[in-house]
Amino acid sequence: MEKLMSSSENASNHSFWLGAAVYQIYPWTFNEDEERQPQRGNGSIRGITERLEYLSHLGVNVIWISPFYPSPMIDGGYDIQDYRNIHPDLGTLADFDVMAATARGQGIKTMIDFVPNHTSDQHEWFLKSRSSRDNDKADWYIWHDGIEDDEGERHPPNNWASVFSLPQLDRRRRGEMPELHEHDKTPPISAWTFDEQRGQYYLHSFTKEQPDLNWNNPAVREEMKATMRFWLDRGVDGFRVDAVNYIGKDRFLADEPLNDEYVEGIDNPYDQLQRRHSAGYPDTFYPYIEEMSAVLRESQYEGRDPRIIFEAYMDERSLETINRIAPEVAGTFNFGAMDLPWEAQFRKAQLDDYYHNLPEGVIANQVNGNHDKPRLVSRIGPRDARAAAVHNLMLPGIPFIYNGEELGLTDAVVPEGRQKDPNGGRDPERTPIPWDSTRENAGFSHAQSGQLYLPLNEADLDKCADLQLADPQSSFALYHALLGLRSTSVAAKYGTYKALYTDDRDVLGFSRRYEGSQVIVLTNFSHREKVARLHHTRQVIGRSVLSSVTVKDDRLVDFDKGVSLAPHEAIVVVRAMG
Repeated sequence: MEKLMSSSENASNHSFWLGAAVYQIYPWTFNEDEERQPQRGNGSIRGITERLEYLSHLGVNVIWISPFYPSPMIDGGYDIQDYRNIHPDLGTLADFDVMAATARGQGIKTMIDFVPNHTSDQHEWFLKSRSSRDNDKADWYIWHDGIEDDEGERHPPNNWASVFSLPQLDRRRRGEMPELHEHDKTPPISAWTFDEQRGQYYLHSFTKEQPDLNWNNPAVREEMKATMRFWLDRGVDGFRVDAVNYIGKDRFLADEPLNDEYVEGIDNPYDQLQRRHSAGYPDTFYPYIEEMSAVLRESQYEGRDPRIIFEAYMDERSLETINRIAPEVAGTFNFGAMDLPWEAQFRKAQLDDYYHNLPEGVIANQVNGNHDKPRLVSRIGPRDARAAAVHNLMLPGIPFIYNGEELGLTDAVVPEGRQKDPNGGRDPERTPIPWDSTRENAGFSHAQSGQLYLPLNEADLDKCADLQLADPQSSFALYHALLGLRSTSVAAKYGTYKALYTDDRDVLGFSRRYEGSQVIVLTNFSHREKVARLHHTRQVIGRSVLSSVTVKDDRLVDFDKGVSLAPHEAIVVVRAMG
């Protein structure tokens, strides 16, 4: 019989984060509170508080809130104007304190987005930095005179490019680059912009409205650490650190080498260049990671178990190096599976490699989506998305759930005049959450539909939360059941990963073991029914307790005779009684 969690096992024997499930909230389109007058058409901090009961019922125990800071909103709030306040359209610091305290009272910790690489160009630091070359903020950003050519014309100091160069492809398709020949590569946007006021170029790895901070300046690093302490002292339990690899740059600003794997017309023109000097430069990057992580080890936070999760799109070896720096408080996102085809052999290879190479002490994690990626259902389809939920939520470590993922939401078609993200085209996965099928704007806001921050996805109105809460086989019901199993089964919460071998290449199996307790997960990646047998397993008879198709399941399975799996089905099997 599957061993259930005891109070002692749920207490101090393990880090809280080992069994945590994190729910990402994009605050602008999550929920607008009922009491706000007039309604503004965007989410609010109080709106998050209103939905904490829903999240508690779902079964998550951490919320991660995407940027809520004052911002001109050039990049969805990642262009921060003040690190220690709340955007007035979202609420106040007092609202945040109430929200965090209410969440804590329901057993939910709060993680926030921390953006250390860049600020808004409207931040008071940058306004002062650009005003002269000799004030106390003059060296808080990365400035350069540029290089003069033989004709005396000034150019940027190197070939570094902006991440947000994807719109260049559209400009070329519209005929706005007549100077290019057919086989010429589409030029990326320079990461340097000349500032007339200061008479120098400044570096911006993203939009020109997001100047990069100079992490080589100790005063900048101290201010960033002080900002982390500000939020920890307010009761925040952790940070998701945005684009962290960009804080580590080559101080000599060497040119980037070309990327031979770039595919013109498909890839972002930014990817024409490798990233050896403009981001993740080892001599600066890893010491900065250590310095940032050390804040969470400070004595005043002892016993709180705070945590950092770093966003860094880097090669696996670099991620392993980051994970070894401070494994007791910090680790990197595991994005390895998100861009892979949904096929058993690809997924098995990635999982085996990830868990084999994960440094000791690091808490693993699994990610099916976020605010920067197309929604899971839109990427792989509704039936496979349900199987992927079973698959990811039953793997060791921290699962991250993007808001609306539990409802099976899809990407919206956002009309051109309503778009908010011209740089990355990420509006389709950021549209409002449909809460209530009986209310205007599906319960997201009482504002006029044309005033909503982004329009509702009409194709998802049959997936409103109220409808799914009443449906025992809904996507919500599946996530609720999975999170419940994670919280009650010691194997599902603490068990280690072990790959299992089946006789069918389309069926992937793995087990979780902890102190004699075990769960087995089998996933059929194909569109055909399968009967799969397990090799080299001591457990012959089991009971399937959960299915991605029906949610509840109660059938005996015999691994020697074979386990029947419907197309796109994933099941969770525990040891049979008796």
